[in-house]
Amino acid sequence: MNLEIASQIAEFLNNYNKLDIILTPKDILKDAINYIYILNNNEKLIGVVKLLKLDWYLGIIKHLSVHPQFRKNGYGTKLLNMAEKRALTQKVRVLQATIKYLDNAGINCFKKSGYKQVNCFFNNRTSRKILIFQKILVPC
Repeated sequence: MNLEIASQIAEFLNNYNKLDIILTPKDILKDAINYIYILNNNEKLIGVVKLLKLDWYLGIIKHLSVHPQFRKNGYGTKLLNMAEKRALTQKVRVLQATIKYLDNAGINCFKKSGYKQVNCFFNNRTSRKILIFQKILVPC
């Protein structure tokens, strides 16, 4: 990943995801190994997802996002599949994600990919209801 791509990712996540913490290109570059992204032929960002290994068995999916002009073309599912494949190479057994309560596109993408809603909580900092989704990658 180079500075131009990191800049696009930071700008995109800050503008479209309305994160609590503003990300800088430097933040993205520092954590570049955890980002999976798709670019178009002009090197412009189509979508991005972040995969973190939290424990020996547990991975976290963060910030799955597709640029509005490219939505409804399967890029969210493709990014999620790419993250799952990478998680398996890291020996992750369970993937988890949090999704804002009213993010129907995100909820549908995860459900379509086999994730199940396992719980929810209220985020006092953002005053939002947050849904927790999980998928077992390596079942018993």
